[in-house]
Amino acid sequence: MFYFHEFLTGLDLDLEQTRLLRHDNRGLVAWRRGGFQKFGCFASFQRRTPSPYAEAQLACHFVPGPMLADGDATGLFVGITRICDRWDWDGGRLPAIADPEIIESERDRQDVHAFDLEWIEAGLGHTERILVRWGPPAAARAWSQWAARRHKEILELRLDRREPPFPGFSKFMSRISEIPVLPQAWQGALASVRGVYLLVSEAGEQYVGSATGQEGLLGRWLVYAANGHGGNVLLRQRGHRDYAVSILEVASPDMSPDDILAREAHWKDKLGARAHGLNEN
Repeated sequence: MFYFHEFLTGLDLDLEQTRLLRHDNRGLVAWRRGGFQKFGCFASFQRRTPSPYAEAQLACHFVPGPMLADGDATGLFVGITRICDRWDWDGGRLPAIADPEIIESERDRQDVHAFDLEWIEAGLGHTERILVRWGPPAAARAWSQWAARRHKEILELRLDRREPPFPGFSKFMSRISEIPVLPQAWQGALASVRGVYLLVSEAGEQYVGSATGQEGLLGRWLVYAANGHGGNVLLRQRGHRDYAVSILEVASPDMSPDDILAREAHWKDKLGARAHGLNEN
């Protein structure tokens, strides 16, 4: 069994001055969309009290990895930054790692520290290659920890950075909460097609819907991720739920929106989604 603090010791880093940070899905989105630059800017804004960086000199950054069968959360290592400076953020001085989109989203935040972070060379060869066991859900809420005190088991030491292959439309299954952070190639595949999809609640209730817009299935599902109901009245009444999502049928490129809606109606009848599911019409 090999632990992450042993990896850091091999890099001659001071564990007493190093924090481990497992960022949430917003960090994963920033990483997928813009790598070191966008993610580095995202990580440069943190609450003042308590500060996740505390008084550390270094920060090891992780993004969410897959949930384990026993329910434990995992973290995928992306790199290490030196914490060079901090100040009260007022929208003026920009951090050393700046990204226009991130800066704009942080413009009006209050009670936030801005940081000058610097990616260091140590560990860069292991970006997206180390997967650690972070701990059970309760431990995952403690997303910032001291490296010297919290020893993280290394579950995988990958030979190279890789995205898992897209499983194909017929085998694709996910949860709505995971859609914004799917691998980039997966998102591209889902955005390229329209079709009919199935949502399933934790109680097994089914909802059949369709995607007819230019952004395909991905665009439609991102609406659910944002508001939990996609504009549907019945789903809105049920509140924000994390539905399981899969694809019933991919539309051919020459199908019109009306054709896709007809296929949606066919699947509602076939699955009984009106009589026994969450579809009202």
